[in-house]
Amino acid sequence: MGLFTLAAQAESENREPARSLQIPYGNFYGKVVQSFEIKGLKRIEKDAVVAKIGTKLAHPVNREQIKDDIKALFSMGYFDDIQVEGEILPSGQVKLIYSFRERPVISKIEFEGNEKIGTNDLKDVIKIKEWSILDVNKVREDVARIQKHYEEKGFYLAKVNFAIEPVDDDQVKLIYRINDYDKVQIKKITFLNNRKFSDQQLKGLLAETREGGSLSFLTSSGSFKEAAFKQDLQRLNYWYLDHGYVKFRYENPVVTVSDDKKWLYISIYVDEGDQYKIGTIDFGGDLLFSKEELEKDITLTSGELFSVSKRNTDIQRLTEKYQDLGYAFANVIPKMNIHEDTLTIDTEYDFEKGNLVHFGEINILGNTKTHDKVIRRELKIHEGELYSGTKMRESRENVERLGFFAPGEILFNTVTPKDRPDVLDVDITVKERSTGTITLGAGVGSVQGVFFTSTISEINLFGRGQNLSLSAQYSSGAGSSRSFNLGFTDPYAFDTLWSMGGDLYSVILPIPNRYNTRKLGGDARLGYPIGEFTRLFFTYKNEGLQIFDKQSTNITDEMIRQDSGVLSSVVVNVVRDVRNNRFETTAGNYQSASVEFAGLGGDKYFLKWNLNNRFYRRVIGDLVFRNSVEVGQITGMENHPIPPSEKFYLGGPNNMKGYDYLSLGPSMIGSNGVRVPLGGGFQAFSLFELEYPLIRDAGLKFVTFFDAGNSWERIPVGGDPLVIRTDAGFGFRWFSPIGPLRFEWGYPLSKRPGESSPVFQFFIGAPF
Repeated sequence: MGLFTLAAQAESENREPARSLQIPYGNFYGKVVQSFEIKGLKRIEKDAVVAKIGTKLAHPVNREQIKDDIKALFSMGYFDDIQVEGEILPSGQVKLIYSFRERPVISKIEFEGNEKIGTNDLKDVIKIKEWSILDVNKVREDVARIQKHYEEKGFYLAKVNFAIEPVDDDQVKLIYRINDYDKVQIKKITFLNNRKFSDQQLKGLLAETREGGSLSFLTSSGSFKEAAFKQDLQRLNYWYLDHGYVKFRYENPVVTVSDDKKWLYISIYVDEGDQYKIGTIDFGGDLLFSKEELEKDITLTSGELFSVSKRNTDIQRLTEKYQDLGYAFANVIPKMNIHEDTLTIDTEYDFEKGNLVHFGEINILGNTKTHDKVIRRELKIHEGELYSGTKMRESRENVERLGFFAPGEILFNTVTPKDRPDVLDVDITVKERSTGTITLGAGVGSVQGVFFTSTISEINLFGRGQNLSLSAQYSSGAGSSRSFNLGFTDPYAFDTLWSMGGDLYSVILPIPNRYNTRKLGGDARLGYPIGEFTRLFFTYKNEGLQIFDKQSTNITDEMIRQDSGVLSSVVVNVVRDVRNNRFETTAGNYQSASVEFAGLGGDKYFLKWNLNNRFYRRVIGDLVFRNSVEVGQITGMENHPIPPSEKFYLGGPNNMKGYDYLSLGPSMIGSNGVRVPLGGGFQAFSLFELEYPLIRDAGLKFVTFFDAGNSWERIPVGGDPLVIRTDAGFGFRWFSPIGPLRFEWGYPLSKRPGESSPVFQFFIGAPF
């Protein structure tokens, strides 16, 4: 019997195993393999090993193939040593014997020196678990994860290493050794050589890297994160490019640590260069449109300052213009010619159209709850159609607008099938978010006393995209209020474009210092799309109203009669919704117009209309500007008076936040000296907000606001006084697991006697 040996051993735990080849007798080559024998396996399944062996029975021994087998077996990461031996059998064939020495298992994982971050927290960071097979490369990856985790927590100086100690022949203990030091805060950020923009302007561009302050414990400002700092430097570079400084550059920032290891100092040297304007603009390459038509689709014009954001927008528009013809791989290359003497940039957009492409399969991935059809019905792309870049973008925006999936976690990936270069499959990957909410609210008003509200809602019922909500409210004080509402909406009833829904409700609502009203009724709704992002709704409402607990001697029986009875009305409502997200809106707009006609039977006759416009836009970075404008009017019909409960009353967390609930508008002084609200026949108000995230991961945001508006007995024209009430304030919003919590302090401007200041509003529910 003769033997040949191929051996490969791990010479050290930190290196790739060394491989050696020893073949004492050359006459084994070409011998046919009759059988295999596997030795030394303890924890690894034999079938898993055999599956990696490329040498086959009844085939001759091949030196290169056996070397490849050893490489494949080592790539499993389970072995420290592999030997392959060949034994010549009497038949003249060969038996191959594979002998293995398995790597040890990690019987215990320990952390040493982690005084700042708990062991349980670090265990959640690492991927290696106890009783897994030792893989030093994976250990190093976990060291990097721990290091990054410390940096994200603000421990920039933390050092992480590891040690491996044997326990017995096939077990080891893995120890992560940490020196976490104290948390380091950014003391000062200094810009050098900046002449065009001040230090404060440039610091404002650094969204993640900010100097520490008294609120650092709350906002996490002052912490240094290397990855975030690199992104901030890119923001800085982009800012200059967007203002015409095309040759802007910065040198490697200098980061120094104070002697006591507590403070970080950052110095950034910049070379701003000159400001350039746009010169000539031209088009070349595969032109499918006239140059005049292409010019209509770009925003940059000759003579204005160069802006990289506008240029990128132009490239996207021009690319989509070609993609909408089916050229999915169209490429628009901006060729820039910089003129130093005139400080201008000539630009030529060069087109490469590529080949026509059709959509192939459209696959939905990651939707563990939401049915495929809920996503597919929002798509504007269809299998077999010519590719369209605009439809791809709009389809993604429609899916994002549903609000069922985590922001930023909706991906549209295109894949070219094998041997089908003219087809693109689309993989739509989503990540589900919680769509059920429990909202609670509480507050104190000078009129209504303590109040509590709660809502249980599900906007994606059983994954079908249906909305079911149950809400209740209670308040104490002079004339307590209570309400109950059960609502349901199916946006695609019976898989058609029609939406259907309805509500059942019971409401006890006081008109402060006037009387209490009790409503019992319901409504039914139908809706249909009449345009892009626009739907028309028809609602029939029927409710009965009773008056009780009269609170003022000034209230006459005639006033009570005006409010009592049955309301039977039809509401026509048009809604256009182009918000990027229904719950945490940062861009887009929303418009609605409604008209209610009461008098289809019942006891009440009036016409009521309302207009609302909302606007959202990112100002810079994550700073979001929000505005809502609302105007409405109610008039009586057929000589019937306006029911007081249908009039407009302002004040509270959803409109004029600096005033007590329902305290604005026409009123009178009762015989007891208490102001009695009468409600307005016309209302107009506008809300302005700036919202900025303090702790993004926790969903904590800071908001400042300014509100202006009022309600009047009639439209203030002619000799009627136009009195606009205003307020301003600030607050904190926490988008918590139970819903958006709002803590807001409003200050009435030009405060009048008897009005509170400040007015604190605590409410759980989304802002406008």
